[in-house]
Order: sequence, then structure tokens, then C-alpha cells
Amino acid sequence: MPVQKSEFERLVTDAQRELDANYESHGNPQFARLLRLTSFDRQYVRGHGSILVDDAGREYLDCIAGYAVHGIGRAHPDMIAMLDAAIRSGHPGWVQFERNPLAALLAHRLAERVPGDLRHAFFSNSGSEAVECALKLSRRATGRDAVLHCEQAFHGLTLGALAANGNEHLRSGFGSLGASCSIRFDDLPALEEALASRRFAAFIIEPVQGKSCRALSDGYLGEATRLCTRFGTLLVVDEVQTGIGRTGRFLGIDHDPACVPDIVVLSKALSGGFVPVAATLTRGSIWDATFDSMSRSLVHNATFQGGVLAMTAALTTLDIHDREQLSERARVKGEILRSGFEECAGRHSCIAEVRGRGLMLGIALKKSASERLIARLPLIGGYERLVFGQAFVMEMLVTHSILCQVTDSETNVMKFTPPLVIDDAQCRSIVSAVDATLEKLGRGLCASASGTMRALRQVVGRRH
Repeated sequence: MPVQKSEFERLVTDAQRELDANYESHGNPQFARLLRLTSFDRQYVRGHGSILVDDAGREYLDCIAGYAVHGIGRAHPDMIAMLDAAIRSGHPGWVQFERNPLAALLAHRLAERVPGDLRHAFFSNSGSEAVECALKLSRRATGRDAVLHCEQAFHGLTLGALAANGNEHLRSGFGSLGASCSIRFDDLPALEEALASRRFAAFIIEPVQGKSCRALSDGYLGEATRLCTRFGTLLVVDEVQTGIGRTGRFLGIDHDPACVPDIVVLSKALSGGFVPVAATLTRGSIWDATFDSMSRSLVHNATFQGGVLAMTAALTTLDIHDREQLSERARVKGEILRSGFEECAGRHSCIAEVRGRGLMLGIALKKSASERLIARLPLIGGYERLVFGQAFVMEMLVTHSILCQVTDSETNVMKFTPPLVIDDAQCRSIVSAVDATLEKLGRGLCASASGTMRALRQVVGRRH
């Protein structure tokens, strides 16, 4: 007797059947073309732990994890059970005019884990929204408008967060973004010189940059704390990717005990991979500067903040993190990957550097002399710059069934942020795949030529 499909399965089947037409007409056609060009145009139908499964039944080791969203792994059974119970409970969400018990509990449990007496929390739906909140709080508390950030920083793509974006091609074309200034990452003299102007409301920084995968030097954040205090600028630490165990500690700032932030921003892995949630955590005096009276108690607000499912997901994520010791797991598995990547660097001259902490690692690739020459040529140089790094991640996907990414079209950094539940054997398979990929593509024009040929085959195959 055939198994009956659920209503959801029928819905997904209908959606997949109509995908090409719907996405071309109503989605982002340029992104669809990029996926086709780079061999990433696959339909994934299931996920569990560190694994994705496509519609042909092929399994992939997921080293993107939704941009570090799936810290506890995909489809964690405890998370599914808790969210199912929450949905069935009938507990009312978004009453708005209430003291939200789940939000208050989550704020308390986060405050217990972060340094600096950050006892107030505002919950939202994304890292970008959490950064927007941090910037508003900073401006109100200091009376200043400008924000200081680092080159290659990424703090979101909404208009306020974009002012703190250190990637010029992402800022370009959107008009005036407000007063901001960029300094070199991990450069204390540059930080001191900028802060001495006393014009910045906030200095916002990632402990490990999402775009470059560079980690701050030991002691940098402690000294940044001292400098920000001296010059009256608030230290805002963006833990959107690094938080909830990713770097081998609960927070990236936990590697620097002298760091006492004014504001910490969390999102991504806090969601448990199911329900979007973000948190902006801050000190009482900063909070009170904005919410300073009953008439101003709602001057920063969001309709969907503190939703039942979001708060349940975040609280359950914290429980799973503790029970499964995911910070320690990230430290141990990250060492397996890092040592393996560094061994590869000793064998392959196309590796410039291995970067990052824990399970947030990057391999910076360098080009041969001939590739550098081609990259400087008119017209084809732009295409070569795009395809060089992509060639490596395409080879990892197509040949080795490992999903990783180039952090940006402007960089040549292969980035690995697998779920924190990854095991030793999976770590070794990643290292082996990287080694084989570098052996195949790491000489002469091979990477650029391979990427170009693979892209052409994708285009021709699609037309036929």
C-alpha cells in the first residue's frame, strides 16, 4: 500500500515542480544564474547533523551550515520536540502588551554567560536588526553619530548596518550611509588614532571576521576596551557568527578575559537552525539612556520580537550547547581541521595562510604569476578574479560532495563553518578533499581554467 504524502510534502513537491518559472519571475534571477554557473544549483530535500541530501539521494558534508546558523546540527531531535510542543501548547505569541516570560528568561540566561554586566536584552529577528539596535543605543548613550569599523568588516546589509560595512562593493550605489570610518583590522595604533578624535559613538568589531576569516590577536580586545573607555566610545562586539560556541568558547570575546564590552550582538546559531532570532545585550546605563521614561519605553521596538517559537528555540539551543559541550567540541574538531589545513599548506604553495578559530576557519589562496597577470587585464581580468576562488569550492562540491564557500567575490578565502556536531571522520574527509583539490587546481592557470570550463559546461548543459 503506497505511503500517503503529508500536506507539507505535497506543498514542497508543488513548489519544486514550479521552481524554475517562479524563481525566474519572482525571485532573484541573477542569483539563480550564479548558482548554475558555479554548479551550486542543487535541490536539497533533507538535512541531519552535518549532512545535506539532494533530490537524487546524494549526501553532502555541509561546511557552510547556513552561514554558521546550524551550530547544533540540522534537525536536532531535541529542538524538533521542543518546538513541536510549543506549537501544540496554544501558548499565545505576540500579545505585545505583556511582560513576556520566555523573553525575560532568555535575557537572564544570556546575561549569566556574557562579561561586563550586560543585563538588558532586546530580541529581534536577524543579526542586521541586532546591529541596528546596537547602533541606536550607542548614539543615544554617547550623543555622537559616527561609527568606527574595520576593513572587510561585515555587520549586515540594512542601511544602518551598511554604514559599518568594510566592503566597498557592498556599500556602493546606496547613497549616503551616515558618518563612519574604517580602520585596519587588528591594528591597535590605528584604533587609538581614530578614537582620539572623540567623534565615534561605537567601535564595532568581529572577534573573527566573517569575510576575511582573520582572528584578532590575543589581548587586542582587552586593549580596545581600555581605549574605548578612555575616549568615550562604546565597544560593540559582533558575535553573530562567532557566538554560541563557534570559536571554541561560548563567545569569541571569551578568548580575551580583559575584554569588557558595552554591547554584544548575537544571532545565527542562537536560532537552533529553525526560527530566526537575534539579541542585543547591553549594560544598564546604556539601556536607560534610551528607555529613560514610560513615554520612551517603546522608542525602539519590533512587532516580531520575543516570539514564542524564537524564544523556545534560543533557550533550547543553550541547553543543547551545554549538554553536548559544543564549545569544547568546536575547539577539538577545529584543531583537527586547522592542523590538517596547515599540513596542506606545507605541501601546496597556493595556500597563503590558514586563518580563524575553532570551527570558523579560512584558507587564503594565492595565485600563480600567470594568474596575477591575467587578473590585471581589461575585461577578462574581472572574470578571472571571480572564477579563481570559485574553482576550488566548485571542485570541493562536485568531486568531493563538500559544501563550502568563497567568502566574497573580492577575496580568495575558502571558508569552513561546519555544524559543531561534526565528527573526527568528517574532519579528516574535509582535509583529504582540500588536499586533493589543491593538488588538482593549485598549479599555473589550472584553477582559473578549470573554473571557466566547468562554468561553460553548466551553461551548455542547461541549454540542452
